Amino acid sequence: MYHVVGGIVSPVGDDYGKQGLVASKHRLAMARLALQRSDWVSVDDWESQQEDWTETVVTLR
Repeated sequence: MYHVVGGIVSPVGDDYGKQGLVASKHRLAMARLALQRSDWVSVDDWESQQEDWTETVVTLR
């Protein structure tokens, strides 16, 4: 049996290259506002601060 003990929202960096993607600083702010009352989901800015796009597995490590 598995138990979920927490969650992380990690917005992708600006170099992801998707057309129309809002700047990461704005996506981070929106995520933080949306989750400010959550006691088990947090926002992490590591991925959005990287100079290059990172694969999901790298972010998870």
